[in-house]
Amino acid sequence: MLTVDEAKTYYHGAESAHDFDHVLRVLALAERLARAEGANVAIVRAAALLHDIARADEDASGGDHAQMAAARARAILLARGVAPAQADAVAHAIAAHRFRGNTAPQTREAQVLFDADKLDSIGAIGVARAYAVAGALNQRLWGAVAPDAVATRDQRNSEHTPVAEFAVKLSQVRERVFTATARQIADERHAYMATFFARLEREIRGEL
Repeated sequence: MLTVDEAKTYYHGAESAHDFDHVLRVLALAERLARAEGANVAIVRAAALLHDIARADEDASGGDHAQMAAARARAILLARGVAPAQADAVAHAIAAHRFRGNTAPQTREAQVLFDADKLDSIGAIGVARAYAVAGALNQRLWGAVAPDAVATRDQRNSEHTPVAEFAVKLSQVRERVFTATARQIADERHAYMATFFARLEREIRGEL
């Protein structure tokens, strides 16, 4: 439906947690999951390449980047002569990929994209992304997690830390994935994060 190079043009200036490197990681995971789970690889591939094209629009307007990206992706694919049914399938997968979204993945392809995108938020890469965001927002490296901490973009302020991000969101990801293949990957990545943040706390306290 479109090439990697063509998709890359939609991500100029994207922030490091959601840049084209993120897209390529999600693409690799999505294709792996699609083959293992019997999903349509072509639909999954197009959805992965276009799933975050509206991130900048969300930041500017406060809207839902998944819904905006779905509409844009559908228009892009239709303009390229893609059949409406295929464009609709890609658009649904994109609309349903958001962790805090209101659209549930109704197809195997949508579940695969959701899982691939969430897997890229955990494990070693998840820790790296959390600290990339923290650095951009001048957040502290570590801090006690407030009892009322919640997983919302509004918490991305000087008091929110990667430790809190793990406690209120990243630690929940493995329970949210849909496919058996993703659950196996998520279990291993979750274990790595838990070990990392436990060791980090011990180092912060001077115990190691």
